[in-house]
Amino acid sequence: MHVYVRKRPLLSHELRKHEFDVITAVGKREIVIHECKMYPDMRHKYVVSHHQRFTTCYDEKVNTETIYEDAVKHLLLHAMQGGKSVCMMYGQTGSGKTYTMSGFFQFVADGLFTEIVGDVDFVVSVSAIEIAGSKCYDLIHDRSKVLVCDDGEGNTGLVGATEVEADSTNSLLEVLDNVKNLRSTESTTVNHQSSRSHLVCYINLRRRSSRDTLGELYGQLVLLDLAGSERNEDSFYHDAARRKEAIEINKSHLALKECVRAIGREDNTGFVPYRASVLTRILKSCLWSANSRASVIATISPLSIDTEHTLHTLLCAGQMLEDTPHVSTERVDVKEAGEGEEERMVPIREWDNDRVRNWLCSVRKGKFQKFADNVNSSVDGRMLIRFTHARFTQLCGGDSLAGGHLLKAFRDEVANQDKMLKARRERNAARHK
Repeated sequence: MHVYVRKRPLLSHELRKHEFDVITAVGKREIVIHECKMYPDMRHKYVVSHHQRFTTCYDEKVNTETIYEDAVKHLLLHAMQGGKSVCMMYGQTGSGKTYTMSGFFQFVADGLFTEIVGDVDFVVSVSAIEIAGSKCYDLIHDRSKVLVCDDGEGNTGLVGATEVEADSTNSLLEVLDNVKNLRSTESTTVNHQSSRSHLVCYINLRRRSSRDTLGELYGQLVLLDLAGSERNEDSFYHDAARRKEAIEINKSHLALKECVRAIGREDNTGFVPYRASVLTRILKSCLWSANSRASVIATISPLSIDTEHTLHTLLCAGQMLEDTPHVSTERVDVKEAGEGEEERMVPIREWDNDRVRNWLCSVRKGKFQKFADNVNSSVDGRMLIRFTHARFTQLCGGDSLAGGHLLKAFRDEVANQDKMLKARRERNAARHK
């Protein structure tokens, strides 16, 4: 199984709200998520960069056609050669799953009637169902109910699902457009038109029959657009029915992941929990058959507020890889305003005579620069700390008023250094907790 990652761009309304991008695609295979976090003192920040590798990673500049050529076209050709193929869209609500799948519909429809593979004369037919919780609905025939039944040999069938033929690119696209329109959507806090159900679209390639009935199944391409997952806080304002719906969606995602992980484990049990959800039951015959291929396209949001969800999406997607996923992290402290100045700051007690003179020349925008020659060569920072008003007046050529202003400026410098040193100590203490 190949896993691809697609990052969507920032949308115009997100830019207006000053949202920012926290995801970087590095090279062809690596994606980096920059997670903003805070130390326990809730004042100082740091960034954890999560590096993960997948089959291919796409940034926001890559178009849908390129992703189709890499991730889906080989599945279509495999189906046209008599195999079974599955393309799954996985990701959080509002990350671009349905947008990407809609683009795939166009390219698949074109490819079915333009690609020349082998010499088998087949007919293209389509069936599509919507899975909402434990219920299934026919998206070809006015959302009538579909029953998921098992025969005596353990094969799962869809009773009541309509299958229609398509003899051209346009007729296939017309069917697929109707399927999209019949699919139920709801407004969420994340997406105003969120898909709240799984869409399973079967593109069947059947041998041409001399009778009016459908011929024998030759090849099959299954396009699966999974419902968008949500965190608990995403559904905080939902009613009870909507919260239950979100729970069912997340349960089916978990069941799918557990089935994939069970197949990948090298143990002797041979048990795969297909029956944990309706979704895994109907995918059993096509996703885990001997002659099947699959691609997972994980779509992710670039927003900082979605970082937790993005990491969860990539974790689940990584568990579907045939190879052990490559994951690494690195942490970088965020320097706040003035923190660089803290690092460069030399405590007053360590000032030499030159630094004392430089301070005198710079304080109050150079107001006391004319008195720099009055600083004795023996005066350093330690001595300056003990200076009284009389000594500052002496530095200012006997001007008592100027001496008072210089004393106040020095006390401000001491207070500023104390503040920065305290912040440095607190930051270091927080980093070591």
